Amino acid sequence: MSLIETITQNMKLAMKAKDNATLSTLRLLLSAIKNKQIDLQHELSDAEVQDVIKSQVKQLKDSIESFVTGGREDMAVSSQVEVVVLEQYLPAQMPDEELMVIVKEAIEASGVTSKEEMGRAMGVAMKAVAGRADGTRVKQIVGTLLGAFIPVMFAMSLVAHEAQAAIPLVENFANGVSYTEFLLRMFRVLTLWLGIVAITLILNGGFQYMTASYRDKEHDGAISKITIGVFSTMIVAALFAFCTIALQQIS
Repeated sequence: MSLIETITQNMKLAMKAKDNATLSTLRLLLSAIKNKQIDLQHELSDAEVQDVIKSQVKQLKDSIESFVTGGREDMAVSSQVEVVVLEQYLPAQMPDEELMVIVKEAIEASGVTSKEEMGRAMGVAMKAVAGRADGTRVKQIVGTLLGAFIPVMFAMSLVAHEAQAAIPLVENFANGVSYTEFLLRMFRVLTLWLGIVAITLILNGGFQYMTASYRDKEHDGAISKITIGVFSTMIVAALFAFCTIALQQIS
């Protein structure tokens, strides 16, 4: 049974069950499919039908954002119901965690490092995802990852610099290098590593918040991650500043 036949059959079942929300959604979908067939002048394949569905889902999600911004929660909920009805005819969307890993690996392999290369990054990411996630989700992740690249790389360079500064101290420790200076530099290296962890936690929480939709539990979890990450970053900054001032006093 083709996807169009399945949708038509489900529309008839919704009619019998007097499920008005599903019925109206599928009627509009079949109308959009018919219009696409007229444009292309041939029967649509399942993949082409899914493209029509994806387009409608995107329009609905854009409408949801507008409704939420305008305080029309009732309309937002109604549109979300339509999204749920339509998404059952699309390939199963991969979980956020898996999507993040796949997109991250694809971007790292491509060598893209800045938002100026957003188009190239999206092309690589969408190819890696292979239709298992919509473009909006992928774009959010790509933007987050590229936005995070500069601060993370800056932190990594600081870690490398501090580690290099500490190596001579290890070599000369027996020759009377200050034990306090040695400990402070090593502690500062450790602090920077913790800073990277804190930044990653903020980014992960931000991504989770953007993709949580109306799931309150996930929103709460995302806010917790962001809060912990921000608080940890402040502590790391304070510790780093303390170590830097202490080292200046010693030298």
